[in-house]
Amino acid sequence: YAMERGLNFYAPTPGQFKQITLITGGYGYEVGDIVLVNTLQEPKLGDIVQYDWRLNNSDCMAMGPGFYLTKVIGIPGDKVKFEAGSYFTNGFTGSLPAGKPTIWGNSKYADGTNMTLIVPEGEYLADKWVGQECSGTDQNGSSIPYNRFTLKSAAITGVILEKIGHDQEF
Repeated sequence: YAMERGLNFYAPTPGQFKQITLITGGYGYEVGDIVLVNTLQEPKLGDIVQYDWRLNNSDCMAMGPGFYLTKVIGIPGDKVKFEAGSYFTNGFTGSLPAGKPTIWGNSKYADGTNMTLIVPEGEYLADKWVGQECSGTDQNGSSIPYNRFTLKSAAITGVILEKIGHDQEF
């Protein structure tokens, strides 16, 4: 349906401003909104970005579309304090499931509660859970899903600049 109408859901071509139609919503945007995305802009604190959770390795046990929106609340080098059910940095708060395995950069933690971690180089902290990475197996041979809260630079398809329309038929 969407392809027949010329809608583009894939990562924009690098080096361009690209018009895309959102297949997910949030942060004041709705499914079907047509937005202008800057594919070259480095995300800053507070920017809303579109990311591909497949490229972020956060699509373990995922179903549905792979492109989502999130707000950037931490940049490489920022300290992040984890407490039971929440994390804090730069005046922003995010929520996390307490007592669950978490992956941070390439490090794995059984539970990040009461830890302070640094946003890794090449990654950005999101204001919410951005998926799970299946990494390793348990004693039964099942994948272990680790919660992810950071976005790899390569997974960010662009910084949303503005809404320029809406496709009612979408």
